[in-house]
Amino acid sequence: MTGAAIEPDRRFSPSTALAGLSAGLLALMVAGLLSGAVAIGPTDLFHMIGRRLGLISDAERLTDSVLWAIRLPRVLSGAAVGAGLAVAGTALQGTFRNQMADPHLVGIAPAAGLGAVAGIALTPTGGTPILMMLGAAIAGAAAALFMRRIANRVIESNQFILVGLALGLAMLAWLGTIVLAWDSPRVPTFTFWVFGGLAGSTWKALAVGAPVVLVGTALVAVSARSLDLLALGEVEARHVGLNVDRAITVILIGVGLSVGGAVGLGGAIGFVGLVIPLVLRRWIGPAHRWLIPASAVGGGAVVVAIDTLARTVASPVELPVGLLTAILGAPVFIWFLMRAGRSYA
Repeated sequence: MTGAAIEPDRRFSPSTALAGLSAGLLALMVAGLLSGAVAIGPTDLFHMIGRRLGLISDAERLTDSVLWAIRLPRVLSGAAVGAGLAVAGTALQGTFRNQMADPHLVGIAPAAGLGAVAGIALTPTGGTPILMMLGAAIAGAAAALFMRRIANRVIESNQFILVGLALGLAMLAWLGTIVLAWDSPRVPTFTFWVFGGLAGSTWKALAVGAPVVLVGTALVAVSARSLDLLALGEVEARHVGLNVDRAITVILIGVGLSVGGAVGLGGAIGFVGLVIPLVLRRWIGPAHRWLIPASAVGGGAVVVAIDTLARTVASPVELPVGLLTAILGAPVFIWFLMRAGRSYA
């Protein structure tokens, strides 16, 4: 099963692109820390850092509390969410050789949300969110492995995407039913699971979610060569000695962990896992040893930037992050579909 393929433009060398993306992520994180309802300047940021490092003994300011307790965990969560979703999208597109594969389009993110709610049900009141994150990761990995079975049964890439959409809608329906029927303050709102958001970011959630994303990303990263070989086709990859079934299982478990941690931290934020790999593959080429880290950094930068925009563009009203990613990502997706369609003409 293959999707439409578009030749990369290779506008940047991979190392240059990765360096530029890393600098951009750092700049956007600083901008995210300084932006919001409470006015904060660069000197306030330096003051907070100095106090935390023990270099400054001044009394704590209001801005120190806002930076440390609210904005820093939110910005770091945004970077982790973006990295997890973008790496998962890169892995899915490489594994299924379908450049339209995305954690949301193939139903993995909604399944992770359902698993997160199940984890909340098992977590004691006031307990750490580890069961929620594990539930999201397990459900995400199960959905990814299920889509692997579907990929083995269908030939057309459109069929694969349609099955994923149907799975995602079913998972979302069950999720909505449970959330609305439960009606508990312990459970994030249905809006969170549909559109996502980082307003509720905490150090406690980040301490659990970020390592889950990191482990998932690491599993995908160590499978970079396997993804390169899978691009040749599964039969060809077997001929050159790759244990295809084991490699794909490791990759999809990594995808489940990455998506599970991202959904647990930020809810359903769409289009990041689709657009970031599409753009970067055209800019730096298909080699996954570069594409995976570039996607992680680029995805983190995009989510941090959009979250900053979401809480400032209509202040004091805060927009769901997923709404803005859809507004910005949908035109790119449509452009890709039109370009892919022309490639068959």
